[in-house]
Amino acid sequence: MAAVPVLVMPLKLWIERPGPLTAESGYYPSGHTATAMVAYCGAALLLAPRTGRAGRGWAMPVAVVLSAATGIGLVLRGYHWPLDVLGSWLLCGMLLALLVAALRRIDNRGAAGSGTDAP
Repeated sequence: MAAVPVLVMPLKLWIERPGPLTAESGYYPSGHTATAMVAYCGAALLLAPRTGRAGRGWAMPVAVVLSAATGIGLVLRGYHWPLDVLGSWLLCGMLLALLVAALRRIDNRGAAGSGTDAP
């Protein structure tokens, strides 16, 4: 979650894109969409291994639906252009891919260090 403003705010300042309903700038990428996606999908990634097989089946689809609904709602209400939301989805997709890689590395270290594998 702390990485979202670190990634989003410099882009907003650099691009200075005006919003659909105002001449103010700083709407690309959507910080609300980015925060929602990282929160929902990040929680699903962290909870799925601890909820068993059933959790893996529903956690991520629910997170994706909630993230999509947040972005679409922001566009429909006129707070963001569709490209603002799409940019956030792509940016946070990369961030979540890094989280998945980090979690796999942690899991692999734990499995290697547990001594449960037979030689």
